[in-house]
Amino acid sequence: VELTEDKVREVIQTLTPEQRQELMSEGQDLKEELLTGDGHDEEVALFRKEVNDRAEKADLPVEKDGEHLTKKVLSFMQGSSDAMPVANVLEAVASCPYLVKLALAEARETAHKAEPADLAAIEGECLRLKVEGWRDGEAVGRPPFVRRNLLLVCYQMHQARMCVHLQPNTMEALVELCTKVRRLLDMLFKFCLQNRWVKAALAVTECQALVLNGLWDAKEDECREAMRQRMASGGLKLPKLALVCAANDCRPGQKVAIKVEISRAHAYSEDEMKAYKATLREGEDAREGWWVIAESIRTKPNTKYQPGEEISHNSLVGRQPLGCALDAPTVACELEFEAPTTPGEYKIMVHVRSSGCVGVDVRRKVSFTVLKALPANATSSSSGASSGDPVETGDGGDRIEGDELPPPLERAEA
Repeated sequence: VELTEDKVREVIQTLTPEQRQELMSEGQDLKEELLTGDGHDEEVALFRKEVNDRAEKADLPVEKDGEHLTKKVLSFMQGSSDAMPVANVLEAVASCPYLVKLALAEARETAHKAEPADLAAIEGECLRLKVEGWRDGEAVGRPPFVRRNLLLVCYQMHQARMCVHLQPNTMEALVELCTKVRRLLDMLFKFCLQNRWVKAALAVTECQALVLNGLWDAKEDECREAMRQRMASGGLKLPKLALVCAANDCRPGQKVAIKVEISRAHAYSEDEMKAYKATLREGEDAREGWWVIAESIRTKPNTKYQPGEEISHNSLVGRQPLGCALDAPTVACELEFEAPTTPGEYKIMVHVRSSGCVGVDVRRKVSFTVLKALPANATSSSSGASSGDPVETGDGGDRIEGDELPPPLERAEA
């Protein structure tokens, strides 16, 4: 029997859910061995080429786009331990090779053209509104294709404040660009999770929500009100969360478990659920999605470093996607990671983030203590849980098989 892709798919369709899960697990193990083991250089090169070729044919970002985004994030992190500004994230995305192809297609007249007059009008509004990246001198030296992409993204985010009416061609170009920008943000978010770049990951979720909803700043009341009205028009309520966290004390090398419980003050009543489900198409489900991200606190905000001084970064030590029904009053999860080897107090910021809704994220600080190691012949026990005070109230990947253990935490400052 000839082994073709269609034949393989037919066989997979006949498997039970348990058999499919076992097959996926075996495939993941083989993939990990291929990518991490020695003596597979030729196979790895072939695998990467196949993945990139398929992505290119499907008009998706490829490996060189990931490399470009990674370099941009690392460049920022080499100079600062602060959160990556939204403007920096958007500049990285707008200059991606994936979007260069749009400019080339436009020049060949095979793609929708963003009219120069529209771009000039958007730029004028960006200057008037003092949009970050377009203030005095900030746009000097920017390549034309990056300027085009950034202006269209800025229009998407600030259009409610801009006195600009785009021509049909430019509107088509805007729709195409925003679709691809969202794909690049998804790619960047996954890379940030894999590399444990926690502040960059949080910045990306903010960008995702802003671009998706056409809003400009989650901290502004006007944006949050616009978000509320948008959700209400679709029969939804703006999420209102409260967060409770607790972490266990432990010995060096033991597992730290952070228990997270999210209360949903906006949980839907039975009548509200019926009304909303009546608006859904057949097969659609009414659920809400979040990212739970644990950030080890190593540095204070706005820390200044001397030239040549090594910059210390907060690190991602746990993450989990979380979904729940709209009528659920609470939702909970648990994040685990290995405790540091040095005794002392450590602090973690737990973030609950949405990549689809603006102004609803919450976070809470929690601390735990690593106790002194016991003698080899002694038994150990963990002390009670502790939780910090709430800091602020207001959709990643589950733990990836094959991930290395999180880097050691650093002791909290006194």
